[in-house]
This record gives sequence, structure tokens and C-alpha cells, in this order.
Amino acid sequence: MIQLNVYGIKIKILTKDKELVDFINQYYQIFLDSSLSWLDSFDVIIDIEKYSYFSSRKKISWIETFTHFWDYVSIDRNWWKYYFINNEISALVDCSWDTILIKGIFQPLFIRHWLNVALQWFSRIRKYYNRFIIKTLIHDIVFILLEQKNNIAILHATAVTNWDKTFIFTWLGWSWKSTLASAFLIQKGFIILSDNYCLVHENKIYPFPELPRITDATSSLLGLKNGKKADGIKTYVDNPLNEIKDSYLIDAIFFASYGKDFSLEKIIDEDYIFNIIASINNYTKEFPEYLNLSLLSFLGKFNTNKKRINNLELFIQKNNFYIIENNDQLSSNLNKILNV
Repeated sequence: MIQLNVYGIKIKILTKDKELVDFINQYYQIFLDSSLSWLDSFDVIIDIEKYSYFSSRKKISWIETFTHFWDYVSIDRNWWKYYFINNEISALVDCSWDTILIKGIFQPLFIRHWLNVALQWFSRIRKYYNRFIIKTLIHDIVFILLEQKNNIAILHATAVTNWDKTFIFTWLGWSWKSTLASAFLIQKGFIILSDNYCLVHENKIYPFPELPRITDATSSLLGLKNGKKADGIKTYVDNPLNEIKDSYLIDAIFFASYGKDFSLEKIIDEDYIFNIIASINNYTKEFPEYLNLSLLSFLGKFNTNKKRINNLELFIQKNNFYIIENNDQLSSNLNKILNV
């Protein structure tokens, strides 16, 4: 059993898979809370059954043994429940009590499993599956509840701090967000507060430090060797978390990209900034309104879209935004960013 307290959202996770337990403990290490007891009321209880491709269990249908080409959802508004199948995950979500109960089953399907093996080989496939479980069954509900209860907005972004200055870098994938964050970590002594999801409220960021990952090209650029391999083509970066606190004031948010020349420009048009952030979130589709647990709104419990707009508008009003284009001169670029 794993107990998490993510900025007041209390979650209990049940699973018999030791490898998954170890991965979750490492992934959510700053949110682990063993002080919670059976007397405490939990916001969410997640029960996860994990099967390898070669495990035997009763299939939902014959076709699922091989693959499926659609998502399936069954909603029971009378009993505040729904069931979904998506990729390798199926789950029953029960909102009939104050605590949301999620009963999830993971087992890779035939075509997806062998495609994943072909792309990532067996040595990384379990890490990939563990990340997939976390993202689908844990992240989504955490983000929805943080938006609803704490008015926290979620950005597809990376953030760093040295306790004096705190920066956020956002844009689409392969835009040097993690490269800049890793460079600040290695060359300037910053720590990485968030690697993929930034939790923000007004002018504060609340750390959500996934295991930071960078590509082999970034590893080479930063002079890193022999890192621990993550899933896919990326490598984990060692990121000290022992001194992380609950929140940090934000100094600047950068819309980051890569080019031949360095440029840095402040922007103040709030509508333009909102459209950029919304476009990034819409494109990445890693946020509650796009995911299976967003179906809670069908049961009348949540409306993530309205909350998201209100939270983002307040966030934009309270912060300074810049458009930045980076080049390979990382040391020089970092110094220029520090001087904004």
C-alpha cells in the first residue's frame, strides 16, 4: 500500500506488483505520507492489478486478446459509475461515495506489446509500462482534484529553481525545455522542480518532480555519460529532492524553442499568452480534459474546462512571460536568462 498527500489531495494506492510499487515510490517520493491512517478520509483509492503480456486472465472479449481499435466507455449516471477501456488499461471508476474508487487493470495487448518491444526492447519495456500506468490511473485524477479543490492549473512545462530565482520553460516536445532545465541543474546548481507537468496557482509553482529525462543528444551536449536508461530513447538525470519545499514564487515563464541564434523578447499581450498556453496544452493532450478520468464531468462531479480557463487567466495576470530562442551556446544562454 502506498499513501500520497499531493498538496492536500490524499490518495491510497493498492497493488501487489513490487516493481510497480518501487517505481511509484521513486516517482512520487516527495508526496509519500506514511502518517495517514485508516481513520483518515482519502480523496481517492486506486486499486491496480498489473499483468504482463504473458500472464493469463479472463479477457473482456475475444478481440481484446489481440488488440482493439477504439476506446470503450460505459456510463451509469444513476449509480455514479463508469467503465472504460483505453489502450492497455481498463478501469471501473466509482464516484458514489465521497472517496473516488478506481479499480484499474493493466495488461498489454498483442499488437501494442510487440510494437513497444520493437521500439524499446525488453530492457526498457517494464519502465515504459509503469510510466503508462502512473499517467493513466494516478496523474489524471490528481490533476483534476488539484484544479477543482486548489484552483491549480497544469502546464506542459519544465521548471527550475536555485531558491533565489525560479523559471518555467514551456512549449511543445523537442523544444529544449528539458535541455535548459538540465543545463541549469548541471552548470548552475539549480534543482528541477517539474520535468513535464507544472502545477501553478497565481504567481506560485508547486513542485511535481517526475524523474527528469533527457535525450542522448542532450546528454552529449551536457557532457553526461553512463546515465540510467529510462523508457524510450531518454536517460534519467540525477535531481536532488531533499530540499524541495511546498511552493516557490515564479520569476519568469519562457516559451522556449531552438534555432541558430539566441533571442529573448518579453510579451505582455494576455490574450496572445493565453492562446499559446492553450495551444500547447491542446496539442500535447496530456491533461485531464483529454483523458479517461475527465468523464467524471458526465456524472456531474467535475468540469475541468471551466476551471482550467479561470485558473490560467489568473496565472497569466500574475506573471512575466518571454519568448526565447536558444542555440548551442548553452552557457551564454543561461547567463542571459538569469539576467531577465
